[in-house]
Formats: sequence, C-alpha cells, structure tokens
Amino acid sequence: MSNETVASTETSAEFVSLSDIRIAHLELMRIASANEAGDPSMKRSDKAGAETTEASIDNTVPDARTIRDFLARARRAGSTMARESDRRAAQRILDYWSAELVTRPGITSADVSPARLAAFASGLETAEPVAVAVDSEPASREIDDPGAVAIAVPESVAVATKDSAVSGDGFASDDELSSDELTERFRIRVAAQARQWKNTGYPGYLLRGEALKEASELPQGPDIAEFVEASAKAETDSQKQRDRSKNILIALFGLAAGILAATTYFALNQRNLALDQKIIAETAQSKAESAANEVVELNKHLNAALADAKSERVRAEAARDAALRNAEDAGKRLREQQDTQATLRSAIGLVIDQLKGGDVSLEKLTPDLKQAVLVELAGRIKSSEISLRELPAPLQSALEPLLGKVTDKLPNILTGYKVEFIQANIALPRLTGDLASDALARPLDYINYSLVMGRSHRMAIYSAVNLDRSQRMPLQVTGGGLSIDDRLKPSEQPDGSWYPAGPNPRWLPAQLANASDIAWGEEFKGDPATAALKLARYADVLPNTMPQSPDFYDDMWAPLENWVRTQHNPLANQVTIFSGPVFRPADQPVDGVPVPYAYWKLAVSSVPAAEKGEVKEPELVIDAFLIPADAPGAFKPENYQISVAELEKTTSLNFGTLIEWTDSVKHPGPNGTVADELAGRVKQLDRANDALLGELTAVLGSQDLPVPERRKVVAALVEMAGLQSMTGLSPAGRLNVLDALLGVPSGLWNRQDPDSLLVFANARRAVADLAMSAADGQSIIGEQDRDVLNKLKERLGIQPSKQTVYVQFAGMTREDTQALSAKMRALGWGIPNPGEERVEAAAGKNEVRYNPYDDADRSAAELLAADLTAAGQAVTARAVPAIKAETLEIWISI
Repeated sequence: MSNETVASTETSAEFVSLSDIRIAHLELMRIASANEAGDPSMKRSDKAGAETTEASIDNTVPDARTIRDFLARARRAGSTMARESDRRAAQRILDYWSAELVTRPGITSADVSPARLAAFASGLETAEPVAVAVDSEPASREIDDPGAVAIAVPESVAVATKDSAVSGDGFASDDELSSDELTERFRIRVAAQARQWKNTGYPGYLLRGEALKEASELPQGPDIAEFVEASAKAETDSQKQRDRSKNILIALFGLAAGILAATTYFALNQRNLALDQKIIAETAQSKAESAANEVVELNKHLNAALADAKSERVRAEAARDAALRNAEDAGKRLREQQDTQATLRSAIGLVIDQLKGGDVSLEKLTPDLKQAVLVELAGRIKSSEISLRELPAPLQSALEPLLGKVTDKLPNILTGYKVEFIQANIALPRLTGDLASDALARPLDYINYSLVMGRSHRMAIYSAVNLDRSQRMPLQVTGGGLSIDDRLKPSEQPDGSWYPAGPNPRWLPAQLANASDIAWGEEFKGDPATAALKLARYADVLPNTMPQSPDFYDDMWAPLENWVRTQHNPLANQVTIFSGPVFRPADQPVDGVPVPYAYWKLAVSSVPAAEKGEVKEPELVIDAFLIPADAPGAFKPENYQISVAELEKTTSLNFGTLIEWTDSVKHPGPNGTVADELAGRVKQLDRANDALLGELTAVLGSQDLPVPERRKVVAALVEMAGLQSMTGLSPAGRLNVLDALLGVPSGLWNRQDPDSLLVFANARRAVADLAMSAADGQSIIGEQDRDVLNKLKERLGIQPSKQTVYVQFAGMTREDTQALSAKMRALGWGIPNPGEERVEAAAGKNEVRYNPYDDADRSAAELLAADLTAAGQAVTARAVPAIKAETLEIWISI
C-alpha cells in the first residue's frame, strides 16, 4: 500500500476508540516492516543515514505526512477515552510514532514536540491524571493492559501530562508549562535525537551551540550522556578544523603574497627568458617538423621494405616450388636423355659400321649425327679400340681436327675433390682398421672428383665427387674403351681384362664417379665435341671402375645415381657424393675378378638459407644407401636407405663428426644421437682422460656442428659441475670438468631462447656454488680450481649488476627467502641486505618485474628469472611500466 493510499484511508475515518488506534498502528508497523524487507541487508536507519541517496530517503515508508496524520487523529481520539488503562496505552502509541516522526525527512519544528492525548470530552475536572513513564527497558515489551499489543517505545523517555495544563486542542503550549515541564519536554526531544544518532550514526543528529550547552545541563541517562559527549567532541573537532582552516588560509595568503612578490621581482627577467624560449621553441618546432617529415619518409621506406620483403618471400616460395618441379622435370629429362643416348649410341655403332664398309657417305649425315659419329670414332681411336688407318680416307680427314687436339692427356692442374664445396667442411672419409694400411698414400685427383685407391683389390675404396647441378652440361658419352692412369702402377688399378668386349659381358665397368656428375665447370666450356672427349678422358679410366653385373647396373646402380642426381635435396645446387664397393674378408674373386658383395653411396648437401630461415650454423641433408650385389627387383630408395652409423660400421670408414651428428638426429641410435652418446661419456672425465677432454674441446669448438646438439654436451658438463657432483669427483676429475667448461665457446652461452638461457643460468649457479664453498674453506676446491673458477665467473658474467633488486614474498618463511636472496647476491645481483619484504599481494606470484622501456632491464630481468629458476624457484619475467629504470622487483611465493 502506498503512502498516498494510507493517508487517504486514515483521513477519511476518525478514531473513536483504542481499538481503532491499535489497528492503524499495526498497519503502519506492517508497512514499515514491508519497506525494510525490500532489501534485507539494509535497515531503515541506514536509509535515513547521511550516506543514503535522496531517492532512498524520500521513499521511506511510512513518511512524515502519514505519521503526522495518524498522530493528529490518534490525539483527538483521547476525547472519547475515559478508562485510565486505555489512555495510557494510547499515549504509548503516540509516544512511539512521535519519536518515529523526527526520523523522517521534511519534519517541522512542531514535529519535534511529542503528541499529547486529548482530554476526555465529558468533563475535564473529573478526568484523572494521565501519567506515562517509559523506563530504560528494551524497546519492545508487552503493555500491562491485556487487550494491548506489543509496541516499541523510545528508550529513556518520560512524559507527564496534567489535565489542568492542556490547551483546547490537547497540546500544552510552552507558556502553559512549568520550567520543570519544559525541561522534561526538552529532555524527551534530546533523547529522541540521541536515539536516531545511535541507530544511524549520522553526524547531522549531533547537537551544536546553545542546544549542546543546554543538553549538557539535563539529567542524563547513559544514552543522552553518550550523545552529549559525542556532540561535544564533534563540536571541539569542528572548532579545531575551523582553526586549522583559518591558519591554513592565513599561511596560504602569506605564501601567495610571497609568490606574488617573487613573481613581480622576476617578471622582467622571465619576460626576456620567455622571449628566448619562444625563439628556441620555434626552432625546435621547425626541427620537429623536419624530423616528423623524415619519420614519414622513413615509414614510407619501411613499408616499402616490408612490401619488398613480403614479395621476396613470395618469390622465394615460388622459386622453391619451381625448384621442386624442375627437379622432377630434370629427373624425367635425364631419363629421357639417357634413353636417347642409349638409342643414339646403338645408331652410331650401326652408322660407323656402314661408314667403315663404305656403304654410307659421311656427307649424307645430319650435322648433329655427323658430330656424334666423329666424337665416338675419336674416342675409340684414342682408346686404341680401332685404328685410324682402318677408316676410309674421308673419315680420316674429318677426324684430324679432333685427333689433333690434346685430349688424350690429363691437364697439369687437377682440381680434385673440394672439401668446402657445399659451404661446410666435409673432409674425405677417414680410413679405419685394415683399410688404413691398405690404402695408397695420397688420393688420386681428377676434374671435380678424387679417388682413394686400395691395394688388396686393385680398386678404389671410395670416390669423392663435387656435383654442381646448376652448371652441369649434358655432354655426349663416348663408347671408347677404358684407359689406364699413368700415375699408378698397373697392379694398383683394375685390370682391363675384367671387362671383356662382347654382346653379353658378365661384368660391366660401373663408374664410381659418374661422367654426368663431373661434367661441369670451366674445363668443359667451349666446343661440345672437344668437351665430350675431355670428359671421356677424365671419367673413362680404369681406377674409376668397379665390376657390376649388367642386371645390377641397370636395375639398381644407374637408378640410384639418377635419384641422387635429381631427388636428393632438390633445392640444393651443390652436392657432395661419396661412393664405393664393400668387401668381406671371406669374399673370393669370381673368375679372377674381385667382385664386391655390396655397393654404397652417400650424398650430403646444405639447406638453402631462404629455406632454413637464415640460420648461421650449417644445416645439412644426408642420404646414405647400401645395396647388396644380389639385391632383386627394381630400385626403391626406402628399401636401401640406412643411417651413417650403419654405413660406417659396414665400410670401416669414418665420415666425420659433422655428418655423423647431422645424420644421428635423423637416425638416432639406441643411446640417442651422437651428442647424447658424447654427453653420456662426460662422467668419464673423473679419470685422467686427456683423449676425452680433447674430443670435448674439439666438438664444442667446431663451428660446423649443429648448435642444439653441441648444447646437449654443454648441459651435461654443467650438470657435472654441480656442487653435489663435484664433491664426489677426484681432484683431477674436478679440474677436467672445469677446464671443459672453460673451453665452451662464448657463442654456445646463447641467451636468445629459453633452453639456452636456462643452461647458462645453471652454469652460473654451479660456478657460484663452487665459489661460495671455496670462500667457506671447503677442501674440495684447490688452487688450480680457484683460478679456473675466477675465469669462469668472468666468462659467465658473475659480477655486480647495474640494477637494484627488491624482494616481495608471501607464503614463505623469511629464512627461506633470505637464503634465496643470498644465492642471488653470490651471482652479483644488487639485493639490499636486508631487502626482503613480506607482502600479501605477492601470494600466488612468481615473477621478476622490470621496466619495459629499458632493454638492459629487460635482459637483466630475463637472466634473473633464469637464475632464480636454476636455484629451484621457477620464475618468469614480466614487464610492468610502473617499475623504475635500473630497478627489478622479485615477487615470489610457494
């Protein structure tokens, strides 16, 4: 029910008995209760307090108007009540709602006076005095009248009325009241106001001035005394505040006067300075505008560069795709070319036979066929397969230009195999075991390839070829015979009788270095006919052959050569190829021919920079194959591809650390990669193992080895350098570990990625712990160890930092936090002592905070976070703009 509804209802009906008053009283109580129930967490007194909104105060139900109307009608109902008990009960209800009225907004001065029940109308002289006394019992209690209801009355209120002192409307005026009655009325008002202050805490209810002075003279119960004391304190505080404000105003006035005087004094100087500053500002503005224009131009260039980079990337990707397509096309063209050459060689053989018999004239041939025939004939003549005198005179005359060229001798300078051909140091495979004593002293160099010859089988142990796909020339392969190499004894090279001429030979002279792979470079530029004869001279030599069955050559070896030539790492132009036969001790010659039981080939090339993201260290692609001589069917790469480790075991060759490490990543062994195996052997440094120390130093210092693999060895050394591990080592072992760590190149202490940074931090932690143990006088650190430790501290940057570091912690004991700080101080971090502060906000946080606008602070924060992680407290770096420059903050908790 709204306030308007209650008011209209009550106005339309006068109270004629105590029952009417009680019914209306209960309805008002219900409305008040319903209003408070609308927000159970908010009392009515809260809504009337100083911090409530105006809307919430205006909506207080029942409002002042409703209560005022109820009091007026209830007071007038006194004229109909004769019973003393009814009048007392009615007066208590009036007292309750009089006290409630003063809590409502919009009250008047008349509302402060408690309402008095009107005198009984039938005879004022016979009316009995009405006395209502309210003691300090609880605010809700039962009325002694059995028909009454429980009503709430204000504490410490006493009301006395005299029938002789009542005005015509039932209210006694101040002139009609005695001084004691006026005092009592004032005391009731003060008590009601004290009650409202106590319920709401609103300072507006407190007394001021004369009202406070008069209230302090009243007889006081506990509530009024507390109210008066609070009012006096508020009055005193207010006066002090006024005095302070006055003093502040005086001080501000004096300061303003001083500032005004100073301003006046310096006005002329500032005017001149302002003029100068104006000129400077105009100049600076001009420079700023120029700089802004330069920035605009720079942004244009930057955008253009980004666009170019994007275009370059697109072009690189397109080039890569084109290279892959070209590789496939090259393989197809190569096979077609080989098929064509095979057909052409058969045709050339027929034509030569007809030319020798005089059945066909040379002039009748096409120019290309004529040149091919002449080259073939010249090759056979040079290899003494046929004699020039056997040919008709026209052929002899046509061959003279070719035969007159010096193509039957090797040039004075033979380039041979180039070690750094693929931009990585790929040395010739090292011979081990019996091969080392069986090999000839020096490699046999030719053009773009070299051979390492073996004595026992009169055959090359392996060939080493440099293939440049971008320069390779499709030259004619002649059918001339094989020639010996005059640089070797006949017994040191294959016997020509192994490869007898005929339509169905048992063994073919398979080339270790294929003629098509070496046909590139300056040596083969110029006349194609002359180049073809040169190529035959360099490739068709007995040392470059090994016996293979025709079926094996056609089905396995030739397809393998084509696959390596076109499919191995198609994006690479430069490829290094190793090839050779494999013999077993029990193998016996077949019809006097030492036939290998298997053949192998290994190709290695580097990944193009555009493909690998411009990494600095070499990244290689390696393919190794081993094919038994009796392998059936057609060649499939996946059936014969093996790891380098297996190939080394089979051939007794060592292909070098770079190839071994690279291939072991692709084909890890039972103990992991080569790096894993070497890292596992680090524990052997506890013994006097100079060979292992030398191997570690060489491996870690090799710029050709992949950095991630070398870092595995570094991590193993760092783990060995830990205080717990070092305690169990011999003095020689400790020195070996420290020397090995000192031999780690600075480039491997890379801090650009999280894994590298953590290895670096672990090394710092290990060295710092050893240094701390040395400072404590522990016997495990000798004088030599101290010297190496000092060098390692300098190498690892263990020195005072430029940043000041503060520690905030939560959920940890102060002792644990101080111990962690001590470990960081040992690394040079500038933590004040004491510099730890317990902060609740650090709970759940593990981070190093830094200023994001200072690169040095960012780098230091990342290193500090890694140092904390290495010390057992996992922490990350976090940029916080509020942090000052050259300041770091550690926030840690469990």
